[in-house]
Amino acid sequence: MHDRNSLLTTMDQEVGIVRTNQRLERASRRLELFHDEIDMLWRECIPSRELIELRNLSLIGTLVVEDALLQTSNSGLHFNLDLIEDDMPQ
Repeated sequence: MHDRNSLLTTMDQEVGIVRTNQRLERASRRLELFHDEIDMLWRECIPSRELIELRNLSLIGTLVVEDALLQTSNSGLHFNLDLIEDDMPQ
């Protein structure tokens, strides 16, 4: 099973302050795999505190990635390198 560190590493490397659509999509695929494994464990055992926290972190990560992929311009601290040209004044 993926552990908390794997999830945090994915978020740090793929969804950090500087983003690209390619890295966000890769994170989305990895988070889907995390979710599938966590869901399987959720159905097969009595959830532990660690599993509940991992499930919550996975859900939050998925929501962050989905929102980042929907952004059409950069604002605030995080920015997508693929959107820089769109943000330039004309």
